Amino acid sequence: MVKLLTRRDLWIALVFSLLLWGILTSAGAPALFCKAFPSLIMLLSVLTLSLDDDAPVQTKPEQIDTTAADQQRQILEELAALRREIKSQPASSMTVAPTSEGKSTSVEKSSDLSGALSEAMKQISVRDSQIDILATNVNRANIQRNLVRLTQVLEVARSLKARVADGKSDPKESFEFLVDDMDSALADQGVETLEVTVGARVADLPAGSFAAISVVDAPQDSLRGTVKEVRSRCYFIPEEGKKPRYIAPAKVILYRA
Repeated sequence: MVKLLTRRDLWIALVFSLLLWGILTSAGAPALFCKAFPSLIMLLSVLTLSLDDDAPVQTKPEQIDTTAADQQRQILEELAALRREIKSQPASSMTVAPTSEGKSTSVEKSSDLSGALSEAMKQISVRDSQIDILATNVNRANIQRNLVRLTQVLEVARSLKARVADGKSDPKESFEFLVDDMDSALADQGVETLEVTVGARVADLPAGSFAAISVVDAPQDSLRGTVKEVRSRCYFIPEEGKKPRYIAPAKVILYRA
């Protein structure tokens, strides 16, 4: 709500409502209609701005339980349907007939619409609270799942360390097993790797997939603007229809272009 009060559109709508009230009063319109009609426009403006001001839930988890995702999708669909219903009402309720009977009917419709808008605002507030609670629960569940997987890797590492110390396991094989287990843990979280090869042209690498440790002069022109050395892999999370999210770019040394 505080963010909504800083919107310039809200203040423009307020000024327009006040001007409309003054014009209707000067034109000799009924007092009730002069108040109801500008108030209706102001309510519609507040509702529209509050709906437009809603942002998607920040930092949604990459892996969401199927049940939780269905509940969140259902809530968002209901909000969208409610918004379409509200926007469709003013077109049929703001027509004023020249007779006194028509004016009275219009005022009654305006009053009914004001009540409907007030109820809609309450429903939207309840739905927003439900979405916040759902997002919090999903984030907590994902964090707990990640921690469980991390503790499993840690226990495997400690077990291998003890076996190597007792001479029951080969250090090299134990180390390779631990690396494979960590790769598997990352894969379980939806993380994939990208191998940056030596000699690859920097212009052909995806933006954000690498970070240059240093840049050196190329011994020959054919190597200018290429990768000289790769110190680590690139780790990213793919997103359907979007650019991959690189969480750990590859560390590389480049030849100056």
